[in-house]
Parts: sequence; C-alpha cells; structure tokens
Amino acid sequence: MPLKQLDGMPIIDAKRPLTLNIKVPDIEKADPKEPLDCVVARACRRQLHVKEARIHLNRVYLRSNNGNWVRYEAPRSLRAEIIAFDRGGTFEPGDFELKPPRVRTTGKRQGGKSRFKHARNNPNHVPRPRHIVTNVRHGPA
Repeated sequence: MPLKQLDGMPIIDAKRPLTLNIKVPDIEKADPKEPLDCVVARACRRQLHVKEARIHLNRVYLRSNNGNWVRYEAPRSLRAEIIAFDRGGTFEPGDFELKPPRVRTTGKRQGGKSRFKHARNNPNHVPRPRHIVTNVRHGPA
C-alpha cells in the first residue's frame, strides 16, 4: 500500500511532470546511499529550491513548505544511475523527467477487474523469480 505520510506530513501526488537537470557539481558533492544528500537531492534543492528532497529508487519526495510532501515517480533511467552511483560507479549528468505516480496514495485499485481472484488461479500464469537489488539505499518507497 502506498505511503500516506512522511515525517508526520501528508503526501500528495504530483499533478504534472517536471524535468530535472543534473549537473557535474551535483555529482561531485553528493553522498552515495544517502537519500537526503545524493546527486538527485542536490539537483532538486538547486533547481527547484525545495526545503528537503528524499530520493529513493522508484520514488522522489519533495517538500517545499511545512505542510506536505509531493511525490513523483522516478524514471528507469534515473533508477539505473542511482544504482550505479550507490555501488561506487559514476552518475552521468543529464535531464530526467519526474512523472506523477501511476498508483495513487488512496490505495484504491486502478484499472479493470481481473477474471481471476488470484494469479495462481489463472491457468496461464507463470511465476517469475523476483530480483532484489542489493547494496543500494533503502527507504519508504
């Protein structure tokens, strides 16, 4: 179920996408595995003038006031750069588009209703092994 609060403040979903430009100075001063002071958090504070930014593998939380957090979905390209940086590699500068999340914070199911109550009841269902990404930051995403 999606997070509804962070540090006692409500989380609202972003309404529009935004483009984040990551520059070399953001990369040089950043701390790996640190959601509050990583490359993306530094770029958000510099470009968007937010008070606080929390960056996780799949979600970006931005706080520009004392009332609430705004939640964005991180693109796959940004996720790949974060993983590489957290594991000791480099982060390539560039533009990344943060989009409004596809799953709403209400926790309500999106989309149509399945014919099968559980995937295990679907005769065509083939379970896939899950890949867990290790040696990177973790948090409330």
